[in-house]
Amino acid sequence: MEKASEHKLKIIGVIDETHDTKTFRIERLPGIDFFPGQFFMVRFPNDETFKRAYSIASSPTDKGFLDITMNLIGEFTKKLWECKAGDYLIFTGPYGKFFFNEDMKQDLVLIGGGLGITPLRSIIRYCASKNLSNKIKLIYSVKTPDAIVFKDELEDFKEKNSNYDFVFTITRPEPEHDWNGKTGRVDEKLLSNNIEDMENSLFFLCGPLEFVKDTRAMLEKLGAKKERIKADIWGE
Repeated sequence: MEKASEHKLKIIGVIDETHDTKTFRIERLPGIDFFPGQFFMVRFPNDETFKRAYSIASSPTDKGFLDITMNLIGEFTKKLWECKAGDYLIFTGPYGKFFFNEDMKQDLVLIGGGLGITPLRSIIRYCASKNLSNKIKLIYSVKTPDAIVFKDELEDFKEKNSNYDFVFTITRPEPEHDWNGKTGRVDEKLLSNNIEDMENSLFFLCGPLEFVKDTRAMLEKLGAKKERIKADIWGE
């Protein structure tokens, strides 16, 4: 893969994912390549210093577009929220050692908190589109059911890929949510009950700092090998 380069790319669509989460679909020009899980630095055309890192939520196999997904939080996203289809952004990348490629033949355990789902979605989409043989288990934690980003898609992948399974867990359920699935934070019991091969699986963790630190510690305690745990910290 070539080294990081800069591209001026057009927004071709804006998708409302949840009440406070949007996906910006960006044109993908020929020659823009990346591994699932990697990120790009994004800035506005008239400002070279105001920039943020965004994992690509789409797959390298998705031709013609890149997806970046974010909450409305912080000054950068407030400005981004004002953008519309036809506007341009500057992308520089790809960057990051948090990625999957086809040389990785192990079972995959993808553990995300909040918007940490974005690079994990890229991995899932990639494996499904390439019909790879890796078993994939997604463990995804959010505060409320309406905060599950890509919910329908993440559920539908089970129909498309027999090697894929998932569990959602809600940390702040309320009676009005009418949620019948798992509740509570990711803990040792949830991990041990949902990971078939703790010793030999390859783990991808993405979410807020404390979420990633705590999950890594629990995995190691349960027998996961340090060198098989890849981690990415998500934040504004």
